[in-house]
Amino acid sequence: MIKKILQKIFKVSAYSFFSKLYGKIDESIDFNTDKRIKVTNLNLEKKLNYKIYEVEGGRIYTDRIQDVAVIIDNKIIEGPSFQLRYKKELQIYNSNIKDNVVFTKGTPRILKNLEGNVLSLLTGGAGNDNYWHWLTDVLPRIALVNKCFNLDEINFFLLPNYKKRFQEETLDYLKIHKTKRISSEKFRHIKAKKIILTDHPVVVSGDSSSDAQNIPVWVIQWLKNNFLEKNINTQVKKKIYIDRDDKVISKSSRSIINEKEVREHLIKEGFEPIKLAQTSFREQVNLFNNADCIAGLHGAGFANIIFCRSGTKVIEFRNSSTGRMFENLAKKNNLKYKSIIIGEKNLVKSKKIIEKDINDKSIDLIIETSKHAFINQQGSIEIPINELKRALES
Repeated sequence: MIKKILQKIFKVSAYSFFSKLYGKIDESIDFNTDKRIKVTNLNLEKKLNYKIYEVEGGRIYTDRIQDVAVIIDNKIIEGPSFQLRYKKELQIYNSNIKDNVVFTKGTPRILKNLEGNVLSLLTGGAGNDNYWHWLTDVLPRIALVNKCFNLDEINFFLLPNYKKRFQEETLDYLKIHKTKRISSEKFRHIKAKKIILTDHPVVVSGDSSSDAQNIPVWVIQWLKNNFLEKNINTQVKKKIYIDRDDKVISKSSRSIINEKEVREHLIKEGFEPIKLAQTSFREQVNLFNNADCIAGLHGAGFANIIFCRSGTKVIEFRNSSTGRMFENLAKKNNLKYKSIIIGEKNLVKSKKIIEKDINDKSIDLIIETSKHAFINQQGSIEIPINELKRALES
């Protein structure tokens, strides 16, 4: 109790100190109202329009979770700034600018001045180290900016993070020099001669939960063009099981209760278990590009089906309230998608999803069970082996 009180006192004191140091943020402005803010409009697909923002002499503050504030003259700029909030269960959306954290907490980090042009690739907490969000939310911003700028003119790339192996590897592929990479973990509050930002590559309506279900085709194609190699090793297994039975996975993470049974059956069917966390990015691309069939539990590793050849079979195990992003991605990539869905009979939400999905021919099985299912992406499910056999044979 005392510890919490002391922490609260410290935070209040810190907010007050930084507010006096850098000024209070109590007003927002539209990006169209200041000549120091230049906007370029891009159209990459039908009804998909993006803005590229150039802010002269501005600064950025981020809490590294849900908010990014782009500031000029102690006014937050409406447009490139964002503040993600939960509107309803499992629904995340970009809230009103007035909800941005800087209005209540200010910018409580030491300001770091950077010489030159900074490209912000910040995208919210999920982009910090999640493979799926890194590929679909973070990296495509580079593609958007490259439509208007020579990337050699960018002095710094402000990243959500880049501690993970796949982050280093993908940046190497894109020839982003190591000296230009900076992480928001250390650079939470910066100022630069010019800050360049983009609209979100995927979240075009403001509803993150909905938009994430449908990755734009241009993003898929850009990833293929940049990461699929012409001369790749074709001497790899043709059947892959995404093995999530790993000690690094926390107990709260999603898992398969009968993981051992599922793995043993798939091995008998010629599948090779692959722990993606232990596999290099290049190897992952190579494996998925050469695979004839891929099976596994819903997770970020399924982002790799972007690199699959047309006609590859994909079998996803998921609970009834998990999103359909991989199903939609598979269909856009001309893959043969199948799923085994574990639902929960006591939840109205799950019932509605089941009623909607039951007529979808791409789905092999929907099981209603109140014992193992959860109403979000986390939790444990049990895969019936008989239904797994049926999915493999179809």
